[in-house]
Parts: sequence; structure tokens; C-alpha cells
Amino acid sequence: MINPSLMGEFLAEFDGIIDVRTPLEYAHSHIPNAINLPVLNNQERTQIGTIYKQESPLKAKILGASMACKNIAHILASLPDDKPLQALLHHKNKLLVYCARGGKRSEALQNVLCQIGLRIQKLPNGYKGYRNEVLKYLNTPLKQHFITLCGPTGCGKSEIIQDQSSWSIDLEGLARHYGSSFGNVASYKQGQPTQKMFENTLFADLSQKAHLPILLIEAESRKIGALTIPRNLFNAYQSHTIILIQAPLESRIQRIVKMYQNITETSFALGMQTIKPYISHHIFYEIQSLWKQKALDKIAMILIEKYYDKVYRIPNYTHTLTHTNLPTTIPTLLAIKNHLSQTL
Repeated sequence: MINPSLMGEFLAEFDGIIDVRTPLEYAHSHIPNAINLPVLNNQERTQIGTIYKQESPLKAKILGASMACKNIAHILASLPDDKPLQALLHHKNKLLVYCARGGKRSEALQNVLCQIGLRIQKLPNGYKGYRNEVLKYLNTPLKQHFITLCGPTGCGKSEIIQDQSSWSIDLEGLARHYGSSFGNVASYKQGQPTQKMFENTLFADLSQKAHLPILLIEAESRKIGALTIPRNLFNAYQSHTIILIQAPLESRIQRIVKMYQNITETSFALGMQTIKPYISHHIFYEIQSLWKQKALDKIAMILIEKYYDKVYRIPNYTHTLTHTNLPTTIPTLLAIKNHLSQTL
């Protein structure tokens, strides 16, 4: 088995990763950037599993081999008209293939692609083995020191994180959620990933930046929408260098309006129901009235003053930074980072 601390380096050796599991398995969670080339479809896998348990393992294996041959033939037949697939299955590429446990499905495609001259390796123990390594990594204390940004809603933490992507972990981006009562707006087209997929992408990001001594992150609560942040990571960024980001009210309003300008009626209603217990009836109905007028700037101001700033708990911080714009904020942040790197 591959050492979890080296899994990221191992995966980076390949030009392409192929997931041969069913579309349903792949949609639930997969190795980030893997391409799905199913050797069996959803119905076929279910059918074979039923025959294996209720009739005969041999009959199931024979039927499975027949279906796999048919589907692999279809994959190869589609090559002439599929440029992305042509680019993936290029003879110069080094490929990795996996199925659920590193068994028959991945071996079937590996054998055929090897016969036509492709360089392809099977992932030991398949996706299950990969997930074990992800969990081992996330359950091991992280070695990096975290600079954690805290601050009230709309102060610009997210834009700082995104601007410094080379050394930051964008939890909201990975979770596809803004981390607020209305945060599901970030995922209204795709929805949030599953917990497993969130962990996979988090692992990929952390392992790619494992060589960095300092990482930048936002002080998210343990839950982002429906997803849970791994405890070791949560504890780490809550206890290292914490910077309070401050910003003028007007700029906070502008950021919130920009973030939520496309919010749907349904998402707005759900968010309002979430915060209803924490605001007065008068404010609740005032916001509802402003929504009908599409007065988002006024709604943002009321939510900041009457809800967000009252419920947000500022942790114990080590530095403060007033954020007006990135060109002035980033040099100050980098100065803190450079000073910190000299003391670690």
C-alpha cells in the first residue's frame, strides 16, 4: 500500500487517471480529475451482484466478463470521434486505472489497453485503498502552520484566500458553499459534493501543498452546509496564527450583494427560515418586503447589523488587518507570513 503522505506524489506521476466504476459510483465520489470510463454500467453491476449472491458466482463472472468486453469494445470504437478520449489514451501518456477494490473491472481495461501499446498501471486495492489513505492522512496531525483569517461577513476573507491560491486552502470553494445561512447559493447549479468527495478534494489540495510550511485558510466553523471539516484540520487552524480582517460597512455590503445577486427565490426563502429564530418579527417582515423590491443593498445592511454581526463569534486573534483592496492588503499579509516563517 502507498504511504498516505506520498499518495499525492504518486498520483501526480500520471498523465491521466481512469475510473472504471459505474457512473453512479463515480458521481458519488472519485479521485479528483479522474475520467469515468465504466466497464459496467449501473444496471449491469446490480444485475451481476444479484446473480452472484442468489444463483452462481461462476455465472455472474461469465456474464460480467461478457458485459465488460462489450463495454470496453464500445470505448475503443468511440475513439475515432472522441478527441478528449484520444488525448487521454495517447501512447505517450502514463495512465492509472482503478475500480472499487483493484479487481476484475480495472484489470479488464488494463489488459486491453496494454495490448494496444498504452502505458497503464492499476491502482493497488483500487478506490477503497485510496479512500483508506485519504482518511489516514486527514486523521493524522498536519505539519503545516496555519494563518487563519477570521472576521465578520463581507469583510473579504474569501477574496484574499482566492487571490493567494498558491498557498491557501479554499474550504468554501471545495465545499461549494459560502458557509453562511444563505451559503448554498454557491452550489445551486451543482449542489454540494458528498462528504467523501469533499474529503478527496481537500486531501488533493493539502497533499499538493504538503511541502509548504505555512498555509492560509479561513476560520470556518466545523460544518460548511451539509459537510463536516476533518477534526485535525479544524483544530489546527483554530489554534495557530489568527488574523482578524476588518472592513468598512459599505464595502461589506457591496461584497455581499455581489455574492448573492443571483440568489433564487427558493434559496432566499430557505435562508430566511434559517435565521428567523434569531431576528425579530419586525425585521423578518421588513426584509421580506425589501426582497419584493429587490433592494439587495438594504437587505445586506440589515442582515449585517441585525443578524451576522450579532451571531458571529470572533476568536482570539493575534493580528488585525483592515482590508480595503487586495493591492494594499496582500503586502501586509505577506509581511506577517514572512516574519512568521523566520520564527518557525
